Amino acid sequence: MTGPLLELERIGKGFPGVVALDGVSLSVAGGEIRALMGENGAGKSTLLKVLAGEYRPDSGSIRVAGQPVVFHGPADPAAAGVAIIHQELHLAPEMTVAENLLLGTYPTRGPFLDARTMRRRAAAVLEQLGEAIHPDTRVKDLSIGRRQMVEVGKALLRDARIIAFDEPTSSLSARETEILMRIIRDLKAQGRAIIYVSHRMEEVFDLCDSVTVLRDGRHVATHPDLKAISNDRLITEMALRSGCVATC
Repeated sequence: MTGPLLELERIGKGFPGVVALDGVSLSVAGGEIRALMGENGAGKSTLLKVLAGEYRPDSGSIRVAGQPVVFHGPADPAAAGVAIIHQELHLAPEMTVAENLLLGTYPTRGPFLDARTMRRRAAAVLEQLGEAIHPDTRVKDLSIGRRQMVEVGKALLRDARIIAFDEPTSSLSARETEILMRIIRDLKAQGRAIIYVSHRMEEVFDLCDSVTVLRDGRHVATHPDLKAISNDRLITEMALRSGCVATC
């Protein structure tokens, strides 16, 4: 692992009558897969939306590769090298794989779309993912698992150094899950920082290096070595009530 690629410091976010995040900190290094865990309502989704530029935090700071950043909208995280693979995939089903992959960055030749270059760039990133998906295939004709590969491909084409996955296997078959796990390990080997949100304990222990637990919008614990703790301890920490917060 390298130094921190992503540092969230004391992030606070509230809504009328609700404190969604209360001073949550998270630091993820390049070459690290960090599990982000907690029960429903723990603050995981809010934290990802802050990272995605969908919510502006009320307090706290964000640094990417040591540089302070402020995300005013979804375009800012992308420009900083941050990508979120949402549970609800953000793809245009009637468009082709290539069109989705390069959406907003279409290559041109003079005033015209350079379709050949677009297909070539799409094919290159699909090959990098190890998936035999034709660039001209319409997204609506792909399985959920393969659509997710297209989302990962979008992140790679935009040179994302930090990639967060939100419950990525919830709709995948066992085979598709295996493929995704391989791809995430490849991303780790490339030195990218990965945040992995999941409720599936076996999956988390198999894939992730470290874990941060949230409860009621607060940081409960961070374990740098996930293999050093038990399943039961993690479940206990996830179920802690407010006022039982500890850091380790």
